[in-house]
Amino acid sequence: MAKALAALTLWLCIALSAFAAAADKKQLDWPQLTPEQQQILAPLSSDWNNFDDRKRKKWLLLAKRYPKMKPEAQQRLQTQMKDWAKLTPEQRRIARENYKKLAKQPPEKREAVKQKWQEHQQRKEASSIGAPPAPATVPAPAAPGADKAAPSLAPATPAR
Repeated sequence: MAKALAALTLWLCIALSAFAAAADKKQLDWPQLTPEQQQILAPLSSDWNNFDDRKRKKWLLLAKRYPKMKPEAQQRLQTQMKDWAKLTPEQRRIARENYKKLAKQPPEKREAVKQKWQEHQQRKEASSIGAPPAPATVPAPAAPGADKAAPSLAPATPAR
């Protein structure tokens, strides 16, 4: 009798844990998300079914924090998700590798890369709205016959 009770208890534990795991996985499918989660994570909808459970849970936690974010942070996150969704699998792989390499660099090197990226984004933004491009950091060659004693242009951003 004790063996039968122990076997029944063990069977119930296994069955309940399997049921709970199946129910948890079902919650992570795109149609099972709340409308708010779907709206926040919309740029990822086409890739959602390819994400493993760990990635899905990560994004769901982020969607939970999203309403508490500042509007600028929300906009930045939406832009990043849209940009990521546009990348091919190969481009994503390269981006992940570059991120890992950058994470191993010293803080000053990471800051320099961040600064260059921000400058690139500003130039890109300026060109998309039709504004004249920002001054180049490298001086243009002098025109023939120009005064050779004229000072060269200083970089647009101060060196750190």
